[in-house]
Amino acid sequence: MDAVLKVAGDLATGLWREFTYILPYLAFGVFLEAVIRTFKWHVKIRKALTRYGSLSILFATLLGVMSPLCACATLPLVISLLVAGLPLAPAMALLVTSPLMSPASYTMLSGMLGLGWANLVLFCALFLGLFTGVITHLLRNRGFSEGEIFREKLPAGDFHDPDYPVEKLRCECGQQLSHRVDRCTHNKFLVFLARFWEGAVRIGKFAMIGLVIEVVVSMLVPNHWIVALLSGEGIWPILTLTFATIPLHLPQVTAASMIFGFFLPEPGELIPLAKGPGIAMLVGGPVTALPVMGVFLSMFFKRVVLLYLTLCVSGTLLLAFIFRLIPLPF
Repeated sequence: MDAVLKVAGDLATGLWREFTYILPYLAFGVFLEAVIRTFKWHVKIRKALTRYGSLSILFATLLGVMSPLCACATLPLVISLLVAGLPLAPAMALLVTSPLMSPASYTMLSGMLGLGWANLVLFCALFLGLFTGVITHLLRNRGFSEGEIFREKLPAGDFHDPDYPVEKLRCECGQQLSHRVDRCTHNKFLVFLARFWEGAVRIGKFAMIGLVIEVVVSMLVPNHWIVALLSGEGIWPILTLTFATIPLHLPQVTAASMIFGFFLPEPGELIPLAKGPGIAMLVGGPVTALPVMGVFLSMFFKRVVLLYLTLCVSGTLLLAFIFRLIPLPF
């Protein structure tokens, strides 16, 4: 019993120490996302996507990096935009960039891994969104037009309607606290507080998952080989991490929390995270979330899923190999 209590105490101590360090960055990121959601800036950009042709790829990429939505929340949005006439290319760009970057992700990456890594992941998200969108656009007449991607025709209607017949696409946002507050009060400040609470719970959950995994692994598995993998400058660490993270549900905040915990830098200290393995984990992991893949397989033809995975993995490897050779000062 004493041994169990000691292990539990060490686990709690480690979690508390790491959580208190990331808390200010978590709070600031959630604040930014709550402001964006309260004033619905991302919705205004989203409405413009169906009107600008090929330029929609750029707008979708920008929307993805500023949107507070995670991959699982973005997929129903993407499908609704496809039903409304959005081409597959900007839809893919949005689906790729959304899990890679958000205001909260940027602030937490800055706090945990440094501003250099936050800017690098932001660049990777923008590149991967444009890369995916342009390649998909070039393949549009080869079985990837809007009328050739769904397994079956979706019924018309609003995904926000509680009676929409496709349950897996039915949006439950009307039940969220912020929507109930908005309907009852129409007070922007109260809506902001509700959205702040929702963001804190959602993003804090993913951060804590990463910290728990890291602390448990560090206690049970020798830490040196994991750090060696993340610090490795060769090709094999990149390939290992890229393909190992494909089957994992690894949101951006979770991946960053795990890396931060493995290195545990002192305030202001640069961590020896190699560019290639870092990109493989921070970019490759979030874009292949299992829940998204499950809905993807059920809604789209297999060729669409294969295209998505191929572009995500090839784009990640391309970025990892390129930045492995570029001497960046962090």
